[in-house]
Amino acid sequence: MTFMVRDDQFARHDRIRGFLTDGEPVIAVILAATDFEWTVRRAILALGTSPNFDIRAGVLFRCSGLDNYRDAWKAEVTPRFGKRLPEVLADWSGFRTSFELRHRLVHGVTGTTGHKHASASVDAVLKGSTEVADFGSANGIDLFGRLPIRRR
Repeated sequence: MTFMVRDDQFARHDRIRGFLTDGEPVIAVILAATDFEWTVRRAILALGTSPNFDIRAGVLFRCSGLDNYRDAWKAEVTPRFGKRLPEVLADWSGFRTSFELRHRLVHGVTGTTGHKHASASVDAVLKGSTEVADFGSANGIDLFGRLPIRRR
């Protein structure tokens, strides 16, 4: 499954949830986390204060994991809009727990997950993606369109 700029977020989320109904809960969890990372990276790039090149080479260079995305958001987006990532996501604590399931699965801490647990995690993570995209929209940025370019 590829994530393209021209994707419709709701259609993408439906495709991800489709893995739950197809009996592939682990794939759904991984794709939901990937969707969030794709969305939050684009948001940091589009809503940040620094030139695009500096954001890519700076806070987003080798950035992965929820704490690093939170810190990148704090460095780039918070100074401009006054909201931290944990404030954009309505249930930061629940989101964090759900997002960490991906880490446990990918790194072999947990071998698999059941449909019910995966479904709750997928829903929470996709809700987080939607909240980030909605924050962008509320501030004039369509994360699924061409992003603004800030030059040095």
